[in-house]
Order: sequence, then structure tokens, then C-alpha cells
Amino acid sequence: MPGKNIGRKEAANARRTVAPDKAFYFYRGIEQPLGANSRSLGEFATVVRDIDPSSIKFHVEQGDFENWFEMLGDKSLARQVAALRGKNISPDELRGKVSSMVQTRVDQLQQIATGARPDSSTVSSSRRRAPS
Repeated sequence: MPGKNIGRKEAANARRTVAPDKAFYFYRGIEQPLGANSRSLGEFATVVRDIDPSSIKFHVEQGDFENWFEMLGDKSLARQVAALRGKNISPDELRGKVSSMVQTRVDQLQQIATGARPDSSTVSSSRRRAPS
């Protein structure tokens, strides 16, 4: 899966809760707020499942999701969502795709951040050679 080779620090950073001024605010269109927001990728995964599909289409086409994911430090997820822009996908199907991508990424980041894989310090110490 793209972007899985990030470290614990980067994974934790992408999973952090941001201040309200950095939260993602959902809109149906320009100047049409829905009153929903997300302050973390985990919250986003929950909210996006039930948000108005026209909001998903609007934000994908505007590049808003990818910009927010990049702000969180997750360029991999940003690229995945950006690849959906301009595709002839119904708003409902688009919501399903975005929801699935984000939930999968949240699960990956959780595994990385909690140490479900060896970090580089463990690998490098186990590969040290004895002095010659």
C-alpha cells in the first residue's frame, strides 16, 4: 500500500487532533456549510461515512481533502484522493471510495504508530556486525 513506509513519528503526526482553526469543515458548495467538521483523520473517517455525498464531490473536485491530508502530513492519502478528481463517479460511489481510503489509512497509521512493525532502530541494531 502506498505510503506505508513511514515512521512512527510521521504516523502519529498524521493521526493527531488539530486545533479548531485547522479542522476540516464540510460544505455542500461555496458558502454552503453543512455544520460538520473533523479535527483528526479518525474523526474524518467517521464523519465522511454519513456526510451528504454532494459535499464529498465538491471537496474532491476542489482539492480540499488532499490539501487537508497534506497539512496533516499524509501525502500518500492526499495523492490517493487527488487521483479521484475529474473522474466520472457518482457522489454516492465517490463517498464510498473516499471513506474506504481514509479508513484503510487510519488503520495503517494506527498499526505504525503503535509499533506493529519494527522501527529502523530495531532493524539497524540487529544488523550490526561484530568488529573484525
